[in-house]
Amino acid sequence: MSLDKETCSFKAGGYHRRPPTGAATDPQTIIANAPKGTRDWKRVLDAVLRVHNKQHAKLIKVVADKTTLDRERFYFKFWDDLRFNTRFADADPRYLTNRQVLAVTRLWADRGLSVATVHNYLSFLRTYAAWIGRPGLVRDVAHYFGEDSHYIHRDRSARADRSWIAKCVDVEAKIADVRAHDPWVGLQLEICYRFGLRAKEARHFRPHEAVKSREEANPRDTVHFPGCERFLRVHRGTKGGRPRDIPLQTPEQVELIDRLLKIVAKGNYVGEPGRTAAQNANRFYNTLRRFGITKAALGVTAHGLRHQHANDRYEELTGEPSPVRGGQSEADNKRSARLAIAHELGHGRPEVSNAYLGPSLAHTRARQLAPADQAAPEPTAAA
Repeated sequence: MSLDKETCSFKAGGYHRRPPTGAATDPQTIIANAPKGTRDWKRVLDAVLRVHNKQHAKLIKVVADKTTLDRERFYFKFWDDLRFNTRFADADPRYLTNRQVLAVTRLWADRGLSVATVHNYLSFLRTYAAWIGRPGLVRDVAHYFGEDSHYIHRDRSARADRSWIAKCVDVEAKIADVRAHDPWVGLQLEICYRFGLRAKEARHFRPHEAVKSREEANPRDTVHFPGCERFLRVHRGTKGGRPRDIPLQTPEQVELIDRLLKIVAKGNYVGEPGRTAAQNANRFYNTLRRFGITKAALGVTAHGLRHQHANDRYEELTGEPSPVRGGQSEADNKRSARLAIAHELGHGRPEVSNAYLGPSLAHTRARQLAPADQAAPEPTAAA
């Protein structure tokens, strides 16, 4: 049997075929050769995504699988809307104009999409425009919706408590029920509850390499917890791969870590041995659905345990409920508490805590004063 040296290369254990550059299935070939305005637009869009979708919008790195999936769903919906719900029936994924973007944003307004969704969609379009060689094409929200539109200002502050307790769910009893059915999923939920970790971080948590002394922990994180001597290093499954050290303080936290060190083998993560990360993720969400831990059933999600932890920590640090739980007074240590909680959750700015705790008093005042300032600006020297 002869081997074509142009298409094969040697690899330990045998030969493997090189990528079929120039072949009919090559995405670059599809992008270059498909007729303009082709009816097979899905094939062209798929080729564009195969080339670019793993790329970060600004940094030289790949993005998470969830981001690529969210982008893919949006882009196919966008071009479907453009071709079948606007006058641009021959729209081509390799070419994008501002008139096309404007046409689809009018559909979004008619459908009453939320402010956050509109901002996310325009961000996706900016990324896409850069992929096809048109950076700067997609304008700001005001250009498409008007200067006085409610879509202009995106307020990330929580308006309702998303904790489990707010939905009258007994956290510890529900986790105990889950643990009786699947001990591993129960442990993952406990980690979310006790430490405020994201679900993915809990599933990838490796207890034997996590416990750090104060001297070993990052000073950037330890400065917010002066009385704590032990920390947990969280870096697997985090957003952007950013590591953080969170305090190990309460008896419940210490008991959980001691239990994990006995149950989980060294070098392993908190998940059933022998399962892949994808299999453990599927098991996690299937189990949650089985026990009604969804918005449709009980009105709560695993992420709600992160909200539960943040709001409980706020009350512990300040001695009063968070704004989203009805707190009114402005404690002297409020900003420092918000900053500590933000770092504990993996964020660097205290303002991010608004998404969990509700708006700070300073944020509320700024929002209340903004219209008045715009309506009656201070007189200038010329006036």
